[in-house]
Amino acid sequence: MKLVTLAALALAAIPLRATEAFSIYDLQPPSTHSFDIVYDVSSDREGARYFFNPIRQGSISTNERVIDLSTGKPLEFVEVDAKTARESGLVRGRIPDDQKYIRVKFAHPVPKNGEVRIRILKTYTDPPSYYAKDDTLIFDRPMGIKRNIVILPKGYELIGSASPSIVTTDPDGRVRISFLNDRDDQLPVKITGRKLP
Repeated sequence: MKLVTLAALALAAIPLRATEAFSIYDLQPPSTHSFDIVYDVSSDREGARYFFNPIRQGSISTNERVIDLSTGKPLEFVEVDAKTARESGLVRGRIPDDQKYIRVKFAHPVPKNGEVRIRILKTYTDPPSYYAKDDTLIFDRPMGIKRNIVILPKGYELIGSASPSIVTTDPDGRVRISFLNDRDDQLPVKITGRKLP
């Protein structure tokens, strides 16, 4: 089983307002086409017993874990199809028939005037959205979450970003790119990085 990444451990120390969803994309070497995701989200729908996290089409999801952020304990989850998601009444909008979800079972139903906040950890492999071209990497993936961070692999510098961002450097030298999606739709995130000599 894969160990929790440093990005996941660092996020544990960051206080987040419970009403906001937040994602970290920790890019692995581009030859792997893989990135680790840490996704914090809450549900305030009274009585809800589950949360449905869509698996983006074209991505292979592995190494999933889910944590209840109020207790730190692991939560049960299974992969389900679009039919199951529709029947739950918890997923809104048009859902393609081939859409898959991670269905998370809460430790208890969402209380009245309360919420359940969870952390989903997983690894996506997705060659169309993350790949190498000569000595550069390209991460091209629209994001619907409000707050997002993308961390480049060690040894890469940022040379391009299609959307406004805040760029910082982590203590280990890795470049961190932060995005705020203030739109009603997905933010077009396209990052280009160059391998340092």
